[in-house]
Amino acid sequence: MTAEVILDGWYETEEGLLPVYETGDHLEEIVDRLVDLDEDFGHTDMEFKLIYPSGTEVDVAKLINFIMERKDG
Repeated sequence: MTAEVILDGWYETEEGLLPVYETGDHLEEIVDRLVDLDEDFGHTDMEFKLIYPSGTEVDVAKLINFIMERKDG
């Protein structure tokens, strides 16, 4: 069993800021799931941190932008 990471933060929608608290095996898995729920995910203003099982927190908003650019490319 793999330890899960947590994506915690928000992104902007037409209705306002939408909070996100999702778990998964890795960031890209979580991003894929969120894009399936909302095709605008990753294309609006956002603030996200990835929390590792050790408790380490990393700002990943720019990384999510990079993942989305690669997927859109």
